[in-house]
Amino acid sequence: MKIAFFHELTSLSGARKVVEEYGRILSKEHEVDLYYVDDIEDAIVSSIFNKVYYFKFAGSKSRIYRDSIGLIRLFFLHKKIAKIMQDKDYDFVFISPSKFTQAPFLLRMTKKTIYFCQEPLRMVYDPIFRLPEDLNYFKKLYEKINRLSRKVIDKNNISKAKIVLANSLFSKENIKKAYGINAIVCYLGVDTDKFKPVRTNKFTDILFIGEKENIEGFDLFENTMTLYKKKPLFSFVSRDAKGIGINEDSLVNEINKAKIALSLSKSEPFGLIPIESMACEAPVIAVNEGGFKESVINGKTGFLIERKPEELKDKIDLLLSDDKLRAQMGENGRKLVLDKFTWVKSANRFLNIAKTIMKS
Repeated sequence: MKIAFFHELTSLSGARKVVEEYGRILSKEHEVDLYYVDDIEDAIVSSIFNKVYYFKFAGSKSRIYRDSIGLIRLFFLHKKIAKIMQDKDYDFVFISPSKFTQAPFLLRMTKKTIYFCQEPLRMVYDPIFRLPEDLNYFKKLYEKINRLSRKVIDKNNISKAKIVLANSLFSKENIKKAYGINAIVCYLGVDTDKFKPVRTNKFTDILFIGEKENIEGFDLFENTMTLYKKKPLFSFVSRDAKGIGINEDSLVNEINKAKIALSLSKSEPFGLIPIESMACEAPVIAVNEGGFKESVINGKTGFLIERKPEELKDKIDLLLSDDKLRAQMGENGRKLVLDKFTWVKSANRFLNIAKTIMKS
């Protein structure tokens, strides 16, 4: 088959990981080209895809420009990309989210499209991002107008997709609520040859992967630590974002050095942290919210907790005091990942779904 991939994502995102992993797997048997929009070129993708088409698009520092003229420029850039794709006559086009508009304009301009909606536009649909009450009148007015325009753009774009994928049942429900679209669930995966257990000393009690922001659950972690007289040994790491943060090899090392991995993000659509941690046989303590409920089996591969410091502390103490329980949960976690959450399984499911386009 002849397939086109498109994205305009940051290197930090799980959605960007989908593009690279699907491309790496499908390119072994199919002709897969990549089209991407960014401010700098990505040196890695040329080794993955058959052909790579890079379109430079630098975001302005001016918020007003980005929200107006920048979007117009982006629209016409997508028209240019769509024309190139049309001339090459692909069997289907796999489109990932946009860091500029969420659902890309390209969905309006191409046929036979599969859109992987990792999540609805959170600034519009997620209550976490509601406008602060103390925002002054003019800023609030600007934000309301901007969010309305973004909502219209996003909804119009996603409505043109032939097939919409969701990364979890949780995301599927949110997509239905936001857009009235019945998405198909296609779980993300892990490279289990890279994320695997390494026999090493457990230097760290607790590993927190992410930014020290409340949306990632850092407030829950901080409040939990205040309950300790003698705090457990903990470590913070954040993913690589264009040279800032930790790369994958170092991340695997950090997970293997930890006794417990935490996943505390708020309304996480799916999340790679739990399955990457479980692939390394690290038990996971996650909040009983969002996609975590679909990747962590409570009491078997880790624990699902309510967003309460006392409950998090109890589960941390239990796991730190019971080496046998940690080891058993770690083994269970890797077995679960191998059975359900590998990139090969995810890519094959995607390809089977894509073939429905060929039949229609």
